[in-house]
Amino acid sequence: MFKSKYRWGIPGLLAASFLAFSITGQTANAQSSSKKTNVKQLNIQADKLRDAFIKQSADIARKYSDAGDYENSRKMLELIVSIKKDVPGVKEMIEQLNEKLMSSNSSDFEIDASRNWSTPAGLVAKGKMVRIQSTGTYDFKADFKVPVNGFPNTTPMKDISNGIPAGALMGMVVSREKGKPKIGKPFKIGEKVEYVPKDDGILMIGFNLPAGHRSTGKVKIRISGYIRRNAN
Repeated sequence: MFKSKYRWGIPGLLAASFLAFSITGQTANAQSSSKKTNVKQLNIQADKLRDAFIKQSADIARKYSDAGDYENSRKMLELIVSIKKDVPGVKEMIEQLNEKLMSSNSSDFEIDASRNWSTPAGLVAKGKMVRIQSTGTYDFKADFKVPVNGFPNTTPMKDISNGIPAGALMGMVVSREKGKPKIGKPFKIGEKVEYVPKDDGILMIGFNLPAGHRSTGKVKIRISGYIRRNAN
């Protein structure tokens, strides 16, 4: 009796196990299919939400631009790019706004070569580009002995600056660090430069000339972009 039950019990158990596994598998497949359907629907909803946001952002960017607020207009467009990089026309619009920003807020003044350095050109901001253009010539005059080591270059804004051609128009940003003035690295301006300051500070513009020169003449400067004039 015991043996008979044992012989027939094993196939029955296997059949029952297979049936249970089949039911469980069908349930799991149904749940998996349901989850895939839910994810697909969520993706569709997310795409619609993204497209609606992009459309609204582009509309706000246009309105900012029409109002003359190119900076906020560009920020909205950059936000669009951060969400979707290949939106047609957005990168071109950003480039156009950059040019408008660089062309706007411009002011003209002159620098006298006899003074070497101008009064402060304006306040600049860290990471915000400034465009500086210059035209004209001046007469370099000097009457002093030059040592074999060349012109001194130890005192900023007084001696010749390293890495800048002698006589070239150059600039530097004077910021503050721990309550004390911090003179930034000089950069060449020449006829034109687009410069991105590494610190907030005062932009100074002058000529890379040795102390004691007697140069004369004036050059014209146009400065635009992210700068606030009358910093002195």
